[in-house]
Amino acid sequence: MLRKERIFLFLVLLLAIIRGSSYIFIKNIIDNQSPFEIIFFRFFLTEIILLIFYIKEFKTLNHYDLIFGLLAGIFLFSAFAFQTYGLKYTTVSKQSFLTSLYIVIIPLLDFIFFKNKIKKNVIALFFLILVGLLFISFKDFKNFEFYLNFGDILTILCALGFALNILLFSKIKKFNINVINITIIQMLTIGILAFIFQIIFEKKVINFSMNFSLIYLILICTMLNFTIQNISQKYVPAHIIGLILSLEAIFGTVFAIIFLNETISQNFIIGTFLIAIAVILIQYFENKRGD
Repeated sequence: MLRKERIFLFLVLLLAIIRGSSYIFIKNIIDNQSPFEIIFFRFFLTEIILLIFYIKEFKTLNHYDLIFGLLAGIFLFSAFAFQTYGLKYTTVSKQSFLTSLYIVIIPLLDFIFFKNKIKKNVIALFFLILVGLLFISFKDFKNFEFYLNFGDILTILCALGFALNILLFSKIKKFNINVINITIIQMLTIGILAFIFQIIFEKKVINFSMNFSLIYLILICTMLNFTIQNISQKYVPAHIIGLILSLEAIFGTVFAIIFLNETISQNFIIGTFLIAIAVILIQYFENKRGD
């Protein structure tokens, strides 16, 4: 494995920690601001900040940048809209794990749309992750009590949006594109969609108010997070990024226990362990292939 790839693997792991922390900050403000307001501030303000720093690059915008940016914005907006609304009806710990379903969806979509075969050892590890996710969704195995509320269903739809976004960026190597330009268009698209949906569904305009949680979500969880993720996808395969980012489920649960006093069941612990093992093994297989 090349040195640059190792660096970006570490950065993606850092992103998993950042993304895991985002749930508690959203939970802190979801009762005071609408989901679309939160999404608008996170992405529209991120777009403005990026545009200030990269205005020279943005002047080189081409039609590939525009098309990829618009598609990425639509996919990511759907993911965050479902995720933010879902968090109103489910717990941080449960949502952080269900969001990780995108790691299973990515290779399936890659196979369906691009006919890329899935390796046997990867299939086995995806199955292990799926078992882990099932563990956290069962309240009672003994009586086969499976529990998914409205927020959980919205979160699963959110996972589909994240999978489409990651898969899209995995295909950018074939085109003459600028990752920064795509990211700016992506952020702008999400901001505009959030503004429109705020008016349609909330029946009011954006309430311009700021607090520490929102500033953290804008600067760290959005601008830093997606800029690094989009660049990383030029050096790290999509399914590997998906697997590493699945660790956000574990970090999200840990943060929820520490800061929100959420309790977890034995099933949660088992599911966490299975997912962690799968992520470690996939990294082991990838390192062996690169040696």
